[in-house]
Amino acid sequence: TVFVSYDTQQPMPAPHARGTKGEMDVLVWSGTFSHKYYGCDLPTIRCEAIVNMSPKSLANLLVDSNRVKEYNKMSIGRDDILVLQDDEMCVTKVVCGRSKPPMLGKILQLKTLLHMEELPGGSQNGYVVASRAVSHADDAEAAVDPKVIHSEMLMGLNIIRAIEGEPDRCVLIN
Repeated sequence: TVFVSYDTQQPMPAPHARGTKGEMDVLVWSGTFSHKYYGCDLPTIRCEAIVNMSPKSLANLLVDSNRVKEYNKMSIGRDDILVLQDDEMCVTKVVCGRSKPPMLGKILQLKTLLHMEELPGGSQNGYVVASRAVSHADDAEAAVDPKVIHSEMLMGLNIIRAIEGEPDRCVLIN
C-alpha cells in the first residue's frame, strides 16, 4: 500500500508496476466501529486495487445507472430517482438499486444518495464517489412486497486516484 496525501494534489506513484505479481492483488481489511451510534454493529470493509481504466472512465462507470450491470453481476437495475447535479466535475443524485443475491432468493433494494466529484487538483488527480443510505417519508407507507427486502448500505466511499505516468490505470480505494 502506498499512502500519498491528497494535499499533494498530484497523481500517486504506481503501487505495482504493470506486469508484476502484485498488480492483480486486491487488498481487503475489515473491522468494526468503536462508537455506540447508529450503524456501530455493522462491519467496516476497506479494499484497494489497481483498475485498468482511467480515473474518469471508472468514476463515470460508477455513477452511470445504466451501466451498473457491467460491474455488478447480481444487479437487476438501478434507477435515478432525483438528479440534483450532473456535469463533468460533479454528479449528485438519489438512486434506487435492485439486486438479486443468489442465496437470498429475494430482491434487495437500496435507496442511496450518490455524489461524485473531482479530487483537489482536478480530474488529473482522480475522483471521490460517496454514497449514503436515504429513505423517503412515503417509504413507511409503501405496500409491503414479500419478494423485496428494503435494506441500506449505511455509507460508502470510493477514492479513485490517478497513477503517475499511466493515464489508463488508477487505484480504487473503497
